[in-house]
Amino acid sequence: MSINEELEKLDQWASYLPKMGMKTLGGGDRPMYTLDLIIIGAIKRSLSLASGLNDLVKLKNMTCARAIVRMELDTISRLLAYTYVDEPFEMAKAIIGGKALNSFKCRDGKKLRDGYLINKMTENHPWVKDVYKYTSGYVHFSERQVFDSISSVCNDEDRTIIFQVSKEDHNFPEKSWIEIVACFNEMLSILSDLLVTLRNKLE
Repeated sequence: MSINEELEKLDQWASYLPKMGMKTLGGGDRPMYTLDLIIIGAIKRSLSLASGLNDLVKLKNMTCARAIVRMELDTISRLLAYTYVDEPFEMAKAIIGGKALNSFKCRDGKKLRDGYLINKMTENHPWVKDVYKYTSGYVHFSERQVFDSISSVCNDEDRTIIFQVSKEDHNFPEKSWIEIVACFNEMLSILSDLLVTLRNKLE
């Protein structure tokens, strides 16, 4: 797919997710639970991040675009945590009250730390761990920012390196921009499936 096609798909997800969310929440025909509030927050965050990614790709800002992918991966992996416990409603109530997610344990007795959540998500989506590790370098200041500043390396005796220090990232090929939007779209697809799973818990 082209970058325009991936961005169009992103727009389609942005239109679809609120409708899917309403269906998950019962459309106002049932009482609201604390888990509903968690779901609303995850959908809101995903929509905001999708909008930001759309703008950042058009602005050629790869640094922030990759950080947004990492943030969405955090959203999905943490929402999935509610399917790993026997009492998701009680956990949601505690989380809303300010308790840390990593203070809870999965059914297998392990704490719901970020590393564990990513490993669990990787079981069904093998690409997740690599994306998590790579994009974490854009959330934190790391060697990624140094390498992304390199415009070209000249094959001369002096091994000259030319840097581009700019708010825009023009050094990335088209496929890199396509890949990052496609990755985000895949995460929204996972979110859509997850909403179906959570709807069954709420019914």
